[in-house]
Amino acid sequence: MRSALLAAIEIARATLWRKRGSLLALAIGAGLFHYILVASYPAIGGIAAVEGVVRTFPLGLRRLLKIAPSLQAGFGLLNYLALGFFHPVFLGFGSAFVVGRATDALAGEIERGSIYLLLSRPVPRWALVLGKALELMLGAGLIALLGWLGMALGVWTTALPEPVPLSRYLLIALVAWLLFAALGAGALVISSWDNRTGRVVGLTSAWTLVSFLLDVIPAIAESPLGALNPWQHYDPQAILATGAVPIGAWLVLGGWIVIATALAALIFARRDLA
Repeated sequence: MRSALLAAIEIARATLWRKRGSLLALAIGAGLFHYILVASYPAIGGIAAVEGVVRTFPLGLRRLLKIAPSLQAGFGLLNYLALGFFHPVFLGFGSAFVVGRATDALAGEIERGSIYLLLSRPVPRWALVLGKALELMLGAGLIALLGWLGMALGVWTTALPEPVPLSRYLLIALVAWLLFAALGAGALVISSWDNRTGRVVGLTSAWTLVSFLLDVIPAIAESPLGALNPWQHYDPQAILATGAVPIGAWLVLGGWIVIATALAALIFARRDLA
């Protein structure tokens, strides 16, 4: 068991190093996006301009962006910065990373034939899946952290009209990390039973997008099934307002990471690779 765990850690380390270029590009991109978001705030006219735009948002768009009803009337600088963590650019960086990594982790290795070299060593299949999952989660964490650091750098170097509680945004970034990791674990399940990267990319992208869309359909989002959707537990505006994350969010997102990774390992360990 110990040797298998060490092998999983080594697989994660080697994969991170081998694919560091793409990861750094996405992480730096997330950081630059948040830095520009803060630095450009004075140039766009400050809160008057932002509130003017928010007032024009229809109810459906406000729901899509998770601008809580209690915050719509007084949407200010802090809400504007929190909205950056729900912006399609930031979510796109994280989602693109986990979809790409999950696809390449198993289906990609099989399609290239490199999986046979990996498994020719005394490494159990579940350890390979665990190593790939660890690499995926560490990479997703780096993207979320660089997003927060970019925002923090913007706050430190830009004249803003009020103090910014960076610790609350760090908590938002932490939950963003868990969201990306949960989506990646779900994508890893798909990658564990298919051999074709093209098909897996399509299915994992659909999983990420459809789960997001289901969260904005009230009839589904408010049902018991909707509570299991990872997207439902990622609400930057609510975290900003309360400074806390509900226990249910920790349980659901953590459950997705653990259970989906275990399921992917089980499927991959029992399947025929031919």
